[in-house]
Amino acid sequence: MATVGYAAPVRAESARLWYYLRVLRVIAAVEFKAKYTGSALGYVWSLAKPLSYFTVLWFIFGRVFRTGIEDFPLYLLIGIVLYTFFVDACGMALTSIVYRGELLRRIAFPPIIIPLSVTVTAAITFCVNLIAVAVFIIVSRAWPELDWLLVLPLLLELYIFVIGVGLLLASTFVRFRDVGPLWELCAQLLLFATPIMYPLALLPEWAQRVVLLNPFAQVIQDVRYVMLGDDTPNRIASDVFGGPWGHLLPIGVAVGVFLLGLFVFLRDAPKLAERL
Repeated sequence: MATVGYAAPVRAESARLWYYLRVLRVIAAVEFKAKYTGSALGYVWSLAKPLSYFTVLWFIFGRVFRTGIEDFPLYLLIGIVLYTFFVDACGMALTSIVYRGELLRRIAFPPIIIPLSVTVTAAITFCVNLIAVAVFIIVSRAWPELDWLLVLPLLLELYIFVIGVGLLLASTFVRFRDVGPLWELCAQLLLFATPIMYPLALLPEWAQRVVLLNPFAQVIQDVRYVMLGDDTPNRIASDVFGGPWGHLLPIGVAVGVFLLGLFVFLRDAPKLAERL
């Protein structure tokens, strides 16, 4: 009898979890489809933003001011695609509660599902953008290697960081609308403060340490290191901080931001609907 009594709550929790995951999947799918509803080119527009960035930056830094980076087109495209994912995911999470607050009143589910769903939508768009990366890999004849599987845990780290930042932005934006333009400014500065179109080695040693404390920059450099090889411009955290432990610093920042965002959002969640 005791076993039966214990199994019932477990089944109830499992059913509730599957319900929440179903809600998350439905909202993310609706968001992704709605994003391109009514457009003639549809999902092609998801490639327009990173490719437009790429074209301008490739012309300036690849043709006018040469950086000396081997495989610069692929080097640049990796940075742009990851930057686009990070900025879009965090930007969508920022406004998610305010713009979709009506769902909180209509359907019974934890508010955290809303910002999580838009990050999933951004992740789907990111997967579409990987088509451009795949084309450049084929053109560059940089055939995939087994080591490229190391990119997957790096993307997981980036996604954990994105969720943390997104939860902080979503919760704060409900109270202070000034967070919106502030984030737009930070997103623009991030494009130039991160080695997306230039090699990290151009910066002084102290600046390299500051840059690589940002998990976003660390992931970009590590993905390039895995895919393009151990070239001087692809300096990674272990090079800059003087040992393998150097990677623990930005990873610790990513986990810390995730836990902080989760704490702040869960603390504010019961009052979010009232503040809209």
